Parts: sequence; C-alpha cells; structure tokens
Amino acid sequence: MGYYFDQSNNIRSDLLDGKAKEKADSFVKKNHRDPTKIIQRESLSSAQLRRFFGEFRQLEKRVNAIGFDKVKPLIKMVKSKASYAANPSNPKIPPSFKSFLSENVDNINGKEDFEAFMLHFEAVVGFFYGIPGVSNR
Repeated sequence: MGYYFDQSNNIRSDLLDGKAKEKADSFVKKNHRDPTKIIQRESLSSAQLRRFFGEFRQLEKRVNAIGFDKVKPLIKMVKSKASYAANPSNPKIPPSFKSFLSENVDNINGKEDFEAFMLHFEAVVGFFYGIPGVSNR
C-alpha cells in the first residue's frame, strides 16, 4: 500500500477520476468576473504540460528498458526542473503544477508507484484538455 494504492493494493480510483479532474482544474486560473475566460499568464500552458508529460513518457520507456532503479534518480530530478520552470522572476508553470509534480515525485518509490503515477498524470492531461478554452492555447 502507498500513496497510489488502496487497502487492496489496487490503484486508487479517485486518482483517475475526481482527484485528476481537481488537479487539472487547479492548473488553470479563471477570471473571477467571467469564469469562462482563462487568465493565460497565470495558467499552465498546454505546451508546458506536454513538455513534462513527454519527459515522463521518455522516463517510462527507460524504466521499461533498463529498470526502475537505474532511472529513479532522473525521475527525482524532475522536481528540480519544475522548480526552475516555476522561478518567480519568470514563471513558465504555475505553483499548483510545481506542487503536483513535487508531491507525486516524492511518492514514487518503486516501479508500481511510477506506473500508477503515469496513469494518474494521463488522467490529469485528459481532464486538462477537457477544460473549455484550454485546447486553444
């Protein structure tokens, strides 16, 4: 059992549904006067989401090719890349996305955790693109 798994050692279903949608919504800053309008400079861009998701897909290929233990340091290094991208003087990603990446990387301790995280991240990506106005950015 761990962060990604329930008491029966199955992936937590909320990570692929409710929590994933909640996370995706947190990456988008909406105008409080008109919630249908996204404030782009304070929101996660689809390019940045693709960048990080693509990086994790590459890490997934390496895990499958050479094993989790050899790739684990590179998975952990994503936290520093997220910190750099969230640099307050020129942020490329919002703090909510940096927190998402950091929290999840901290909870990846084995191949099973990594596989569960990838499913969670994939669900987040799907919900992100389902937010009105996001796919146009």
